[in-house]
Amino acid sequence: METEQNLQRYRVIESVIRVLLGLVFLLYGLDKISQPDVFARSIANYRLLPEVFINLMAVVLPWIEVLCGLLLIFGQWIRSAALVSGFLLVVFVIAVSITLVRGLDIHCGCFNTNAGRKVGMKLLGEDLLLLSMSSVLVLKARDRVGWHALLGLGERRQ
Repeated sequence: METEQNLQRYRVIESVIRVLLGLVFLLYGLDKISQPDVFARSIANYRLLPEVFINLMAVVLPWIEVLCGLLLIFGQWIRSAALVSGFLLVVFVIAVSITLVRGLDIHCGCFNTNAGRKVGMKLLGEDLLLLSMSSVLVLKARDRVGWHALLGLGERRQ
């Protein structure tokens, strides 16, 4: 009985993490899609990418974020979506860290691209928190639909 209660608690926690992470990616992605020129300037301000890739990233990255967000919110391909979002978060953490070390005073381009939010330790901490949430889903989420189901291996349980 106690194991069943723990399993129920875990499933609730997993669902909360999945939906929260999905909402973050969905909302951030939609904001960037609506203003690709502003987002491109934000990417350029980091001074990490060659100019050739900036517009491509400003157009493609938000759609990846939206797709990951939707998959997480609706509980489909959870591990795959969490893995991609985790990869993006690792890239974001590296970019923010490099920017902090260089002492650049720029806006992150994360959400509400017009208002802008400064790159700083708070942003780094938030990205690390989101990365930990993504990691939990990659390691422990139950995929009803995903690679295991596609390959006929059934639902993966921990």
